[in-house]
Amino acid sequence: MNQDNAAAPARQSEALSIGRTQADGLRSMFGNGGPVVYCVASALTPDATVTLGLGTAHALRRGGHLTLLVDEVPLFERQAIKGFPFPVRYDLGQLFSGSIPLNRVLRKVAENLWFAAGVKVRAMVDSKRARGPTLVSMLQRSELDFEFVVVTTCEPFGSSMSCYGEDIRRIVVAGPDDASMSRALSHIRELSISMGGGQVPVLMVGGSSAEVGKEAFERLSAASLNLLEQPLEWLGWVKAANASAFGASGGNPVDDGVALPISLYQLLASRIAKHAEY
Repeated sequence: MNQDNAAAPARQSEALSIGRTQADGLRSMFGNGGPVVYCVASALTPDATVTLGLGTAHALRRGGHLTLLVDEVPLFERQAIKGFPFPVRYDLGQLFSGSIPLNRVLRKVAENLWFAAGVKVRAMVDSKRARGPTLVSMLQRSELDFEFVVVTTCEPFGSSMSCYGEDIRRIVVAGPDDASMSRALSHIRELSISMGGGQVPVLMVGGSSAEVGKEAFERLSAASLNLLEQPLEWLGWVKAANASAFGASGGNPVDDGVALPISLYQLLASRIAKHAEY
């Protein structure tokens, strides 16, 4: 065998090692290795929230963005959707408590898309068992160069969010009905504290027309300014229908989920991916 050919694998391995070292050095110098954490603060139903996160994550990964989806919606709150979108054995709450390593809680489910469950995170924080570095810090130390971590939750407040990272960007998604508007205002109240008065971006989903969505946002914005002195940022409106209108709920009146259009996921993914331009 030619000596040059025999030595090729060793040279390739050495070059790979040097490349990783250089990449690590660049990350430490410029801080480019950490993913951006986005919290999708949903005032929709739990089932719609799960669908919202999954669709947004898929839209991001189809755009070429390496994305980690974190599902925080408790299993007992789901109705039409049973279980997680992808089976997992461990939870991020166990990671933050130090009982399970990072590689045991992350699951690759598609090209550019990984998944993790986060339903136990809040309990670990409340019981003071969560400790150690943030998820962003742990991901920076790994060889997984995630661009985005998308956390979908119906409760986007409290100290549990600090487990994910120090700088978390939020988007509130609300429907025009009174129940959703009330939940959205509660989200905005809590987020206004953590965001220090910066504008809270809000996307309206559902209703019969754009006028309905705009009018609902204006009511929410007025309430936010009057009660909280918190300005809102209008992200627009996306049409959505009640899933039961198409027989998706099997006639079960308890299931009040909505059928979310793909344009909603694309809009959210576009909003999230804008950070890459800066």
